[in-house]
Amino acid sequence: MCLIARHFEARGLPTLILGSALDIMTAGKPPRARFLNYPLGFEAGRPFDPDNQLEVLREALKGFEQTTPGIARLDYEWQDGWDMIHARSAAGGGGDFRSPRDTTPRYQTEEDRRLAEGG
Repeated sequence: MCLIARHFEARGLPTLILGSALDIMTAGKPPRARFLNYPLGFEAGRPFDPDNQLEVLREALKGFEQTTPGIARLDYEWQDGWDMIHARSAAGGGGDFRSPRDTTPRYQTEEDRRLAEGG
């Protein structure tokens, strides 16, 4: 997503990324992004809570007022969401089976690497 956002931004189209994977967003260096510290899959707010979803969206859209590149943190907390994810994992279902994350950039092609690194 970050590469696509940079591509559009370079052509004059403003973009905004709303995400909950800060390490991935940081590595991707998006031109404009908002980080929501909710579990993955809940980037647009708490499920079945339209008020929270609307608040998150309204706050995220303020990112279009941002003139310098970067990631800003949205000031929302949802501990019950993290508890739910941990309970699922402890029960043996719905856990996160992905490889551990790190900050090493990985690219599909050399061209992707060059574009991501601004070369």
